[in-house]
This record gives sequence, structure tokens and C-alpha cells, in this order.
Amino acid sequence: MWSLLCNALALVAMLVLLILAAWLVRGGGGATGAPVIGGAPPRRGPDYAASPHIVVDTLNLVHALAEADTAAVAMPPRPALTPAAIAAVIDRTAPVLRARHPGRVMYVIKDRESQFNTADAREVYRAAADRNNVYVYVVERYVDPPSGVAASAAHSARGRDDFFTALLARRWRCAVLTEDRLRDFDEFRATIQPFHVYEYAYWRRLPEREYVRPEAAAYSRMKKPRMVRTEEYFG
Repeated sequence: MWSLLCNALALVAMLVLLILAAWLVRGGGGATGAPVIGGAPPRRGPDYAASPHIVVDTLNLVHALAEADTAAVAMPPRPALTPAAIAAVIDRTAPVLRARHPGRVMYVIKDRESQFNTADAREVYRAAADRNNVYVYVVERYVDPPSGVAASAAHSARGRDDFFTALLARRWRCAVLTEDRLRDFDEFRATIQPFHVYEYAYWRRLPEREYVRPEAAAYSRMKKPRMVRTEEYFG
């Protein structure tokens, strides 16, 4: 009789220990003492801001740095947007960005709305990529655009560089350095005409060329990228 009672008590003790162990494995009561219900904890996405790569909205950066440099001026001049001036901003900022992002530092630039890029302008960007060990993407309109999205007067229709920064951010799982809020992001695919891009890599003499049709189904689920602000690097 005594032996049966001891065996029963041992069995109860074992069951209590198993229940307690399962409760601890599932998180115990947590900090609040409330039981954790469910299986594994929710999975978090990657922290794009901590990525080794970074995409730069270059024209936006030119404006942001110019505003910071002339903050005490009542009527600050508009920053120059010549290829040489843009390349100077790449020279100024690339060491800081490369120190924080040892992977790919990618500057995105678009051609002007009023004129197409020349071979000389592209050479300035290629040289900037080469001497700074970065990537420069020159986003350009077609002289004779292929059929697709009709020309639009909407502000979003000029956002080909913003669309491509989002595409690169998705491709490399990283953030975009910009002060732009991309409020018209959801309009891009309906208003931006097809465009092409020259990629200048510091380790390659000749560029690669990419052709992008924003209205394509492949981009139908593209979301607004994670964005970081200029002051986080140049505050």
C-alpha cells in the first residue's frame, strides 16, 4: 500500500514539473504576469536601417545639405544641380556613408525634365562612382518612350528617381536616405512612363543598363521603402 502511494505521489510530482517546464518554455507570465497564448513569438522583419547597404536620393540630399549650409541666410540660394555640383555632394558624403554602410552605397540621380543627359554628364557621374568606391544610378527618360503609361502632368509622373530608389531598397533590403515623404508613392505606377537607368560601379569601367516599366505587374506589390533622414548622418 505504501509503495503504491509513493508511486502515485511521484507521478503527480512529475506531471507538475512537466506542466511547469512547458509554461516556462512558452514565456511564463511575461513581465506583466499574463500567460502567453499561442506558439512561437511573432517574427519581426529585417531592420533595413541597420543594413550594410544604403540607397541615396541624391537630388534630395543636395537640397537638404544646401539648406543646412545656409540655415542662417534669410533668402538662401537654390543649390546648383549641374553634374559637377552633384558629383561634389557625392564626394562630400560618400566617406560618411561608407563608414556606416560597408556594403553598397548607391546614389540615384535623374536627368532634368527640361533636357536629356549628355555623354559628358554621364562621364562626370562615372568618375564620381570610381573615385568614391560607390554606385551611381542615372535614371533617364527615353527620347522616344515606348508605349505604356501615357504622359501625365501630375507631380508623381516626375518621380522616376523615387520609384527606382524604392526598387533598389527592395532589391537590397535596405533603407533610403531622403527627406522626401513620398506622399504620391501609390500614384507612381499609373503616372511614370517607362525609363532606363545607367548603373556606374566603381569597379567597372562600362555601365550596365536597366530598363524599367513601372506599370509592370512585377511591381504591383512594391511598398514604400524604409526611409532615414539626413540628420542621422549629417546632423
